[in-house]
Amino acid sequence: MFKKSLSLILSIVLLCSVFVTTVGAAVQFEGAISDYPVIMVAGYSSSELVRVDENGERTRIWGLDMNSVLNRVINRIYDLGKGLVLTAKGDAQYLGETLGEEIEAELEYMKINPDGTSKYNIQVENTSIEETNMKYILDNGLPLEYINEDKISYEIAEYVGEENMFFYTNDWRQSVYDCAVGLDEYIQKVKEYTGKDKVNIIAVSHGGQVSAVYLSLFGYKQDVDNAVLTVPAIGGAGLALDLMTGDVAIDEYMIVHYLEHGFDADGKYEWLLEAQQLGFLDEVVKHALPYIYNVAGYWGSIWDFIPLEYYDELKAERLDPVESAAIIAKTDMVHYDIMANFHTNLQKCVNDYGINISIIAGTDVPCVSGLRTNGDALIRVADSTGAICAAYGERFNDGYTGVGSMCSDPAHDHVSPSFEVDASTAYLPENTWYVYGLFHGMTFHDPYSRSLALKNLLTDEIVNVHSNPEYPQFHESTNTNYAVSVRFDKSAEGFVGSQDDYIIIKNLSHNYPVKVTSVIFAGADLVAHTMGMKEIQPGKEIKVQLTGKIPQVSNALMQVKVNYEMVDNTTSLIGERVCNFKIMNGPAVVYDEENPFVDADYVIGFKNAIGEDTDEILVNTGLSNIVSFIYEWFMALLDQLGIGLLLK
Repeated sequence: MFKKSLSLILSIVLLCSVFVTTVGAAVQFEGAISDYPVIMVAGYSSSELVRVDENGERTRIWGLDMNSVLNRVINRIYDLGKGLVLTAKGDAQYLGETLGEEIEAELEYMKINPDGTSKYNIQVENTSIEETNMKYILDNGLPLEYINEDKISYEIAEYVGEENMFFYTNDWRQSVYDCAVGLDEYIQKVKEYTGKDKVNIIAVSHGGQVSAVYLSLFGYKQDVDNAVLTVPAIGGAGLALDLMTGDVAIDEYMIVHYLEHGFDADGKYEWLLEAQQLGFLDEVVKHALPYIYNVAGYWGSIWDFIPLEYYDELKAERLDPVESAAIIAKTDMVHYDIMANFHTNLQKCVNDYGINISIIAGTDVPCVSGLRTNGDALIRVADSTGAICAAYGERFNDGYTGVGSMCSDPAHDHVSPSFEVDASTAYLPENTWYVYGLFHGMTFHDPYSRSLALKNLLTDEIVNVHSNPEYPQFHESTNTNYAVSVRFDKSAEGFVGSQDDYIIIKNLSHNYPVKVTSVIFAGADLVAHTMGMKEIQPGKEIKVQLTGKIPQVSNALMQVKVNYEMVDNTTSLIGERVCNFKIMNGPAVVYDEENPFVDADYVIGFKNAIGEDTDEILVNTGLSNIVSFIYEWFMALLDQLGIGLLLK
C-alpha cells in the first residue's frame, strides 16, 4: 500500500516540478477582429464568495486557505495516521470519514438549506461592472483572482483591449437559471458601460451551461454576436451524479494524464502508475462523500448538473417534495423546460436570431469517476454537445452514417473517424467541434482548440465545420503531452485513401526532439519506412513513405499507432500515440444493423501477439510498455525489410 501511495505522490511532485505557463504562438487571423466587448463566463467555482456577518464584516469563504488546512491536519494528525494504517490493512472507512468531517467543517459556510436558501449570508465578492473589468482591476490593484481563465483572458485582451474584457461573476451554488438571469442583467450593464449594442461571450464548463441557458431564455434579445462554449456542461456533469449516488471508480492513471495536460508537460508520468492498482482511493472517497453531500447536497447548481435521464429517479430519492419544494420547482423547470429543449432553442438562436454559437468539446477521454463514458474526463460528450455516442469501450460498426436527426444532409459526414460520435444528432451539428484527447478545462492548453476558440470568438472567418479544412469537425489534440500528431499527405484530416503516399508525423513538443521508432497499422496492410529517419525537431514534421495496400472500401475504421523516443527527456524516454482514420477508398461498407456496435479499439501490434494472461502479467510488473516498444520496433523493421509479410 505504501508503494502505491508513493507512486501517486511522486507523480504529482514530478508534475509540479515541471510546471511552466507556456504562451502559444500568436493566432493568425484572416478576418476582421470584432470590436464588441468580450465577457468571460468562467467555469465552476470561479467567482469569489464572502460571508457577511451581523456587523457587516466580510470574510472570504471560498478558496484554499493553506493555514486553515494545515491547522486541521495538525489537529487531526493522530486520526489521519490511524486512518492511513487502517487503509493499508484494507479498511478505508476511518480515513474517509476523518477527511469527510474536515472537508465539511472547512466548507461549513458554503451550505444551503433544504429549502434552497443559503444557511449564511453569502455574497459574491466583486459584482460591479468596474470590479469585473480587466483594465479597472489592473489599474486599481484589485486581486488578480478576479481575472478568470487568465491563460486566455490576457490574450483576448491583447486583441480587444483590457477595457473591453469583462468577467461575469455569480453565486455558482445557486441554480443555473439564476446565473443565466444574472448574465442577462450583466450583459445590459456591459453594453451601457462600453456603448456597444452587442457583446461576445466565451464560456468554460459550468459557464457553458449558464450561457446555453441564457441563450435559450434571452437569445431573442440579440445582444450576443459570437458565443464560444468550450468543454461546456450544457446537459449536465457526471461528477454531480457521482456525488449523489456515491458511485465512485476513480481512474488514477487518467488523473495523472489530466495533470500532465494542465502542466503542458512534454514528459509523461503515468507510467509510474502502470503497475499500481490504486482502487483503495475509491473506498476513501466513498466514505467521505456523505460529508461532502452535507455541504453541497442542496446546491441548485449541483441538481442542474444531473443529466436529464437520471434526474427523476434521483430527485425522488434525495429531495423531500415539501421541504425542498423551492429547489424542485426551479430544477424541474431547468430540466423539463430548458435542458429537454436545447436542440431546438440553440438552433433557433443561430437560425432566427443570427447568433454565432460554436461548441468545442473533448472526446475519446473516459470520465475519471463513476460514469465511465466517452467525454473529456469530467463531462460526457452527450452532455457537452447533445450528440449520440457509442457506449464507453465501444464504437458504431463500420458503415454507420448517423441518425441525422439534426442534420440529414447526405453530403455532410458527421460521424467521427473513430466511429464513436454521431454529431448529426448534436445541438448544433454544423457548429460543434470535437477534439480527441482534449481534457476538461484544457482548451487553452491545446494550440488547435485555442486557435479555433479565438477565431470563432473574435472573427467570422470560420462559418461552420465545413468551411475551413484547417479546422475540421474532428481533430486530434495538439497538447504537447501527446508528443506527436499524425495525418496522411493528401487526404483531409482524419481520412485516408489510396492516393496517400506518405504519413506525416509532427513533433508537438516545445523542448525535445522526437525519434519515431515504428508505425503500426490496424485495418490496412501498410508499411511505414522509418529506417534511417532523422529526429524530428520541436515543432517540426516529417514525411514517412508508405508501401502496401489500403482496403478498397469506404466508411471503415483504420488505426495508426506511432511509437517514439523523446530524445534527452529522462522522464519519458518512450511513448506511443494511437490515432483514428476513416478509410474512403471504394464502395461504402454496408452497416450491420443487427450488430450495431463493436469494440472501440483494434488490438494493435504487440497486444495482438500475446494472450490476455501474459498482458496482465506484464502490466502488473510494469514491463508492458517497454516490451511492447521493443517488439513493435522489431516487427516494423522486418516489415520494412520485406520479411514481415512472410511471417504473417
